[in-house]
Amino acid sequence: MRPLCSLALFSILLFSMTGSTTAQPKWDMLPPTPQLPAPVNSGYVNLKDARIWFATFGDDRRETVLLLHGGGGNADYWGHLVRDLSRDHRVLVIDCRGQGRSTNEAKAISYEQMATDALAVLDHLKINTASVVGWSDGANIGFYLALRYPERTTSLIAFAGNATTAGYQPLTHRAAFAAYSARTKEEYKRLSPNPERHEQIHALLSVMWKTQPTLTSADLASIMVRTVIFHADHDEAIRRSHAEEIARQVPGATFVLLNEAGHFAPLQDPAAFNAAVRAFLLQR
Repeated sequence: MRPLCSLALFSILLFSMTGSTTAQPKWDMLPPTPQLPAPVNSGYVNLKDARIWFATFGDDRRETVLLLHGGGGNADYWGHLVRDLSRDHRVLVIDCRGQGRSTNEAKAISYEQMATDALAVLDHLKINTASVVGWSDGANIGFYLALRYPERTTSLIAFAGNATTAGYQPLTHRAAFAAYSARTKEEYKRLSPNPERHEQIHALLSVMWKTQPTLTSADLASIMVRTVIFHADHDEAIRRSHAEEIARQVPGATFVLLNEAGHFAPLQDPAAFNAAVRAFLLQR
C-alpha cells in the first residue's frame, strides 16, 4: 500500500525472509488475495490522463459503499468485504489510477487526485452520495474525499491511514509486506492494460508515499463527515499514536482497535474486519 500505510514503498526496504512460515503469527502472514464475485456492472471511466476501472455489486437501489484499496494493489483485495456488504448494500470498487486494471498518463500521482478520480466514477454512475471504506492508501484518499467533497460522502471508515508522513514507523515485522510486494507485482502484470509500466508506476507512487499526505490539524478538524479510524494492534507501518491522534482531531470521530491483526487485517481476519465495518455503517 504505501510507506505509511502504503505497502509498496516499504518493498524497497524489504529483505529476503528465512525460516519456517508455520511459526508465523497471523498478523505476519498474507492470506491469498480473494476473488471478487461477479459484478452487476463494470467498466471504465475515461479521464484526460487516466482510465479508471470500476465494478458494482448488489442492489443499485440500496445505499452505496465505495471501497478504496491500498497502494500498489487492486480492488480484488476487497473480495471478502464485497461479498458481505453486497447482501444489503450497493458496493462500488475501483482500481486507483495506474494500479490494477486502471491506467495513468499523468506525470505525478497524488491522493487528492485519486479522490477526484473516485468522484468522477460516482458522477459517471450517477451516485449522489456514498459511504467510504478506505484501506491504507485508500484511507488517505478517503480523508481527501471527506474534506473536499463532504456533500458526496455519507461516512468514512479509514483503516491504516495516515495524515502525514510522520505517521510511519520502522517496520517491526516484514514477512507480510514482502509477500504483498511480490504478489502485487505479479497481479499488476496480469491485470494492467500496460503491464510493462510497473516500474514507472511504482516510481510515481514512491514519490507520493515519501511526500504525502500533507493533511494539517486544521484540515482534519474541518472533516465533518461521520468518521471512524480503524487501527490494527500489530500494524507494521502506521503508528498507533498517529491513528489515535487523527481520531482526536476529526470532530466526533471514534477509534476502533482491531486485535490480533496487522496492516492486512481485511485478509488476516475478514470476519472481524467485516463485522466492525458493518457495525459502523449500521450506526446513525
